[in-house]
Amino acid sequence: MKFTLFATLVASTSAFAPVAFAPRSNTAMHATIGETLKTAQGPHFCWGSDGPTNDPPHDENEIKGYDNVNVFAELADAAGVDLSASDITVIAPVNSCFDGKVDALKADPNLKSIIEYHVLVGKHTTSSIGADIATVNGKSVTYERKFRKTFLDDTIIGQADNFGGGSAYPCDIACDNGVVHMVSTIMDPTFEKLNAEAGLGGVV
Repeated sequence: MKFTLFATLVASTSAFAPVAFAPRSNTAMHATIGETLKTAQGPHFCWGSDGPTNDPPHDENEIKGYDNVNVFAELADAAGVDLSASDITVIAPVNSCFDGKVDALKADPNLKSIIEYHVLVGKHTTSSIGADIATVNGKSVTYERKFRKTFLDDTIIGQADNFGGGSAYPCDIACDNGVVHMVSTIMDPTFEKLNAEAGLGGVV
């Protein structure tokens, strides 16, 4: 009788005991950079001043959509650039950078060179960038730290917002074969750092 009563009390008490949860383990992405670019979510943008006058109306700060990077992935495929190669970093311009330019770029004989200029040799996180970096193109992008921001050529890496009411540009996206940084501009293989004294006739 005493045993039966004890067992009943234990069962009743355990019913109110907190449930133990096993800690979540980190999982690998199991996707290459090329695969990731086709599905990754870019920075969001808001309705802005057009929101209240829209039908139906929206708050200015309400999210309107996301500026993804699948267009860059499409152009890389069209150019035959392998984004599954080992140990690379891709500087991926968001879709809005290519508005009205896709057809012209696909017809441009320099498309492969342009895309390859966005592919850096080696894995480079934002915190590790501190010097010029070689690209698959054969040229190097120019590093500069100014305005408390990291620049490669004239492109900000780790841009805080999209200047239209929205979120930061995702960076340090870890993929199976490297790293992705989303940016707001298309990088130009012909870029040359302007020398203020020589390039502007001595005007600083």
